[in-house]
Amino acid sequence: MRNRYILLVAGFLFLCGCARISSPGGVMTLKELQDNQKQMQAQLSKEEMLYERLKADLSSGRLKKAGALKNSIFKVYGEPALCRPAEGQEACDEVCIYRRQTGGGMFGEIMLLNFDSRGRLVSWQGQD
Repeated sequence: MRNRYILLVAGFLFLCGCARISSPGGVMTLKELQDNQKQMQAQLSKEEMLYERLKADLSSGRLKKAGALKNSIFKVYGEPALCRPAEGQEACDEVCIYRRQTGGGMFGEIMLLNFDSRGRLVSWQGQD
């Protein structure tokens, strides 16, 4: 009788453990988390690539200082992290900030693009 009771309790605990492990909600939550992490990593890689391309194109002179339009830059390199009115700069009406998403310490690496009132790139500056 005692052996039967032990087997019954052990069997019950085993079945409870199996039911809990095979719970579809827990497995689905983990799957969704994995999918979200993959999407975030893909987006981060894309933004990093666009930042590096912008940096290279600015350094090489591919984007001429007085010529590239703001909207065309946004289409090619993505939206900046922030655009704000320029303060204390005569030829510049707006400053747009592109930020490296990975590395670079607390504030990271940024590129400042200065645009005139017509939306043309007039200057840029990189900061580490």
